Amino acid sequence: MLKNFFKVSLAVMALSSALPSSASVILSSDFTGTSGDPANVTWTENDVSVTNTLDPKDLSLSSLDLFTNSTNMFAVDHNIHKQGSWFVDILVSASSLIAGIDLDVLSLDASIYNKNGVLQPAQRDLSFSLELLDGLSSIFSDTVNVFAGDNNDPGFTPTETIEFDLSGIFLDGGDDYTFRLTVSGTGGGNNAGFDNLLLTGTSNSLTPLSVSAPGTLIILIMSLSMLIFRSRK
Repeated sequence: MLKNFFKVSLAVMALSSALPSSASVILSSDFTGTSGDPANVTWTENDVSVTNTLDPKDLSLSSLDLFTNSTNMFAVDHNIHKQGSWFVDILVSASSLIAGIDLDVLSLDASIYNKNGVLQPAQRDLSFSLELLDGLSSIFSDTVNVFAGDNNDPGFTPTETIEFDLSGIFLDGGDDYTFRLTVSGTGGGNNAGFDNLLLTGTSNSLTPLSVSAPGTLIILIMSLSMLIFRSRK
């Protein structure tokens, strides 16, 4: 009986330790098959949905083209140093079937390109900004300096993975949000884009699963043990 008691105890403890959830993929895209057409972008969506076709715009709100030869990237044909910054909005609707989502991190691979849409072999200044909007209200804003200044040193890698820490940000279920990415830079000319966008977080159920208190777990273990003992009589 003692052996079975320990087996039951371990099973219950394993179950209780598995109950808390961890951050998982909420939204992602690797932009495979984009080929210069934003309508080709596909998403992996969990408890959210993207409700728009990505439409990069300059600061005068004119729509911009993508490089058609950058098949699996979101590469914008716009010289950020000579023609100014550009931005793109990702409109996200959180499912009404959940209470909401605790966000974790938004990451992406930021890259620079030459005028032909080919990855730039020399470093050019590049910054990415993320603003998260709830309606017209900004609830998050941050900027990452991807490449600082111009540099023609050999061995430069024109792609860098960056992250925005969204911990503490909560998306209410049933509400709509705008993730606005803005790209800018100074110095020599180059174009920019991104790939492998990933948003992680934890979804919260409308009826949260309650974890038993320690005393309740002890009673459960003892009850199961007694059932095993009686079944052996």
